[in-house]
Amino acid sequence: MGKNKAFLKFKNSNFIDIAIEAFKNFDEVIVISNEKNLFSNYNVKVYEDEIKELGPIGGIYTALNVSKYDIVVVACDMPFVNSFVVEKIAKQMYDISIVSVYDEKIQPLCSGYKKEILKEVKLCISKNNLKLKNLVDRIDKKHVYFNLSENYFKNINTIEEFENIDRI
Repeated sequence: MGKNKAFLKFKNSNFIDIAIEAFKNFDEVIVISNEKNLFSNYNVKVYEDEIKELGPIGGIYTALNVSKYDIVVVACDMPFVNSFVVEKIAKQMYDISIVSVYDEKIQPLCSGYKKEILKEVKLCISKNNLKLKNLVDRIDKKHVYFNLSENYFKNINTIEEFENIDRI
């Protein structure tokens, strides 16, 4: 994209504002970013990846390490996510991680992870097995299914997708 996707605008809000708003009913909101200074105006805790250059699994590792609680993860490039989605995930996380499923595909970047999976995250990292699907395959979990009529999980990865966001 050529710039930090967290600050792309959709309907007069930055993507990061949309993600933070989705957690409005949570006690703790954490942002993981290696550009910590960009979030200094936000009333959230911001942490850099504890282990750099790992991609999303590194962010999950850091979040699990620094959070007081189990975590619900939302990627900052998902402008259609909202509080309904994150609360639906969180409400089912009694004793097991919850992995979202949409259109028969897992959505590991919008799912809930128990702190107990940290050992599996570390194992994946130590084996350079960094794909989130591989992590999800290794953990105890339940799935939560989302209706196909809502596209909460669309992430924006290219300039073309961003330019066509209103058509999604």
